[in-house]
Amino acid sequence: MIINYDIKNEGTIIEYLESFYISKSKIYKLFLNDLILLNNHKCKREDKIKKGDVLSLILDEEIDYKPAQGKLNIVYEDDYLLIINKDPGIIIHNGKDNLDSLSNLVANYYLENGIYLNVRYAHRIDNETSGIIIFCKDILTHSYMNHFIENHEIERTYRLFISGKLRENKGIIDKPIGEDRHSNKMRISDTGKESITHYKVLKAYNDYSYLECKLKTGRKHQIRCHMASIGHPLLGDLLYGAKDLYIDRCALHSYSVKFIHPVFKEEMELVAEIPNDMKKLLK
Repeated sequence: MIINYDIKNEGTIIEYLESFYISKSKIYKLFLNDLILLNNHKCKREDKIKKGDVLSLILDEEIDYKPAQGKLNIVYEDDYLLIINKDPGIIIHNGKDNLDSLSNLVANYYLENGIYLNVRYAHRIDNETSGIIIFCKDILTHSYMNHFIENHEIERTYRLFISGKLRENKGIIDKPIGEDRHSNKMRISDTGKESITHYKVLKAYNDYSYLECKLKTGRKHQIRCHMASIGHPLLGDLLYGAKDLYIDRCALHSYSVKFIHPVFKEEMELVAEIPNDMKKLLK
């Protein structure tokens, strides 16, 4: 497939490619194999580009997951991104030979729409967690999104229900998180990695509260571990000590993302409404 990129600013081709944070070795291979065109012509890395030019990337790829039919809730799509509102209970990937993951559903969507590209997810959330997952269609977009996710420069907001009521309606939990060697949990540890969670109470009920959280860092199980550490585990989160369930899974939803589009250079803010099992907890 050919992916086209409309040039917005002056510069050189290599400067444009490097703005996606792709490695020099990959850029070298693209030119070595004549996979980059400028206005449908062969070009060199040092060639000048200007607004209105079109840079093209030739990707000789195939769909690398087995297609599986199933519900796919698309929040946003363009030539570079496919953003999904994931249902609870489905994993992001489970090896390319299985058929039970979100990546398999995306593979089927690609097949039905003639998108012959590798399936590339930019990040993951837990099996039980619902909400926004970003897939990238091409290698440049994937490199760009990976860079900003790894450096916590994409604003990700979560909605969740916790046990009990908090004393303060908003606050910050700043506790390092490390692995628990005796289980698959994470734990608060002096030798763990810096972990910062900003929270705000949206509504408090008799036995539980509805919160919004933003992560300054992105550790495994960060929200679950942090909330349990202050005595308020998420509803349904048996791993971290929830007792009053109300829901048959961890009540956590990836609600929104905000980022600068890798190609259009415009601010994007996308929202995925909470699923029905969490809506039932709203009164």
